Amino acid sequence: MKTSLRLRWPGLWGAVFILLASSLSAQTAVVFATDASGNIGRYDVGLGAGTVLGSLTASGFSPGQVIGLAYDSVTNGVLIFDRTVNKVYSMDANTGTTTLLFSTPGVQLQGGAVFGGLIYGINENLQQLAAYSFAGVAQSLSGTALTAHVHSLGVNPITQQLFYLTGSSGVRIINTDGTEGTVLLTSGQVNSINSEDVAYYNGDYLVASYDRSIYLLDGTTGANTTFLTDAQLTTMGITGSVSGVTLIYQAVPEPGTGILLLLGGAVIVLLATRANKASRLNS
Repeated sequence: MKTSLRLRWPGLWGAVFILLASSLSAQTAVVFATDASGNIGRYDVGLGAGTVLGSLTASGFSPGQVIGLAYDSVTNGVLIFDRTVNKVYSMDANTGTTTLLFSTPGVQLQGGAVFGGLIYGINENLQQLAAYSFAGVAQSLSGTALTAHVHSLGVNPITQQLFYLTGSSGVRIINTDGTEGTVLLTSGQVNSINSEDVAYYNGDYLVASYDRSIYLLDGTTGANTTFLTDAQLTTMGITGSVSGVTLIYQAVPEPGTGILLLLGGAVIVLLATRANKASRLNS
């Protein structure tokens, strides 16, 4: 019985060390931004570096006015909402290769969010939430016109809720049927900041405000600071006013994780060796 118990210890300790190591993983993000002409750049928050990703023009498309980005984790695509030409594009988040996803005849779709297998946006003309399948099939929503003039749309991956931001109404939840929900930050708290697009970022919000900066809006107080400057956006190939923002999260091991795994491996080997010796003695 003792030998059997000892043999189980290496596996048990291995599980413990793996759990400890995984708990030391941190999250960083890659932020994607666009200007109205569809020049897309990416900024790696962990590295503090921005690069050019691609553009609609370089991919052979004629942009109108891009308002809004969204990220699709299934295809690793950055979705681009060109409201003037009524089209939604998908750009590969690694290569910048762009394809036309679908058209929205008669609908100027802007903002943009991917949620529950559907693509959501704001219908500029009707000022209502709109939803489409990835094949471009419009979905029926019961919501009516929004109480504020809205361009932006984002999704909170923690609460699983859509939301928008306007200077006149603040940050507010919008349900997937198109009806409006709880106000998360008032217009007074956000200091009437204008928003062409918005993205959830670790409890705060990234705001594209149709100027030459991306702002970080505090999710509790509404105070805003500059997140990406004009110079950083230029490095990312964004030459016009910023009109869209989205991001993806990436897990990054803390520096101590590798050391912990090495120590854990050494302990497991030592325990296994002792268990084998004890087994031979008992036999």
